[in-house]
Amino acid sequence: MAESSTCDSRQYRFGYRLQTASDVPGDFSLSPQRDRWDSAIFMPGDTEALWKPPAYPPRIYILADDTLMVYTHPTAHEAPFMLPLQDLIVVSTVRALLHGVVRFHFGDSSQSFRYNGCHQHYISEFLRVLRSVWLPHCKAALPVTALSETSQGITYQSWHALQTELDHGETLYGGCGQPPIHSGKRWWLFRSFQVLPAVLLAVTNRRLISISTGAGDTDGLYETTVRSTPIRNLAVGKVESAAGGLTVSLELKSDRAWRFPFEADQLTSVESFLDRLEHIALCPEEFPLGVP
Repeated sequence: MAESSTCDSRQYRFGYRLQTASDVPGDFSLSPQRDRWDSAIFMPGDTEALWKPPAYPPRIYILADDTLMVYTHPTAHEAPFMLPLQDLIVVSTVRALLHGVVRFHFGDSSQSFRYNGCHQHYISEFLRVLRSVWLPHCKAALPVTALSETSQGITYQSWHALQTELDHGETLYGGCGQPPIHSGKRWWLFRSFQVLPAVLLAVTNRRLISISTGAGDTDGLYETTVRSTPIRNLAVGKVESAAGGLTVSLELKSDRAWRFPFEADQLTSVESFLDRLEHIALCPEEFPLGVP
């Protein structure tokens, strides 16, 4: 481990895996001290601020003993974030060019951590290991679903995000999609337009996934939001008529709800997806024996 007097990890411009305790930057203090973990990464802080204060500090993410730990650089004066995986409800990521955010939901709260999208592969690798411990496997006697970018309602950006998100050995059992919805309202001589994000909902043998891509403003066109939750967290899924279309509601047992607008012509695919989701939610679960 580097001496703290000669190390300033706020100047680091790269992320990396932490193989042993000696890889931890010397200006970090991990409490309790750890020599082993399931996965650990260092993520650099904001090094593009120049004359402005950095938007976010360096952080270390550790997964050990079925607990998620996030340590922030000491100069930020933030207490370590500790969360037992049994209390973790939803994991979400937001990516837009170099802007990245990972958010952990628990109870009625959530904690967000920002990072540079250049280092997305380290966050993705860390979350894959986390999911291997956090998510059970469901045994469902259902045929595997083959989605593609040509499937009804699924955009290429949503489909590509799903292919990137799926883990090795994860089986896709169902999905439905909705392209961006363009709506307009006339106000006197002017007409304003609103673009709602494209949506892809998917269920696998391990989790429920929602993917939203694009938004109404210029920056949002590049944004991708991915949310995951264990299937056991689903309380009820339903589709209801709404003004000019449909609303798909996925209500979780944690008093949270995911709601998405769909157009009326997607009703058949939505109902098929909800039928599969209900079937899988009733299947028995088994937890993995360890980290692969």
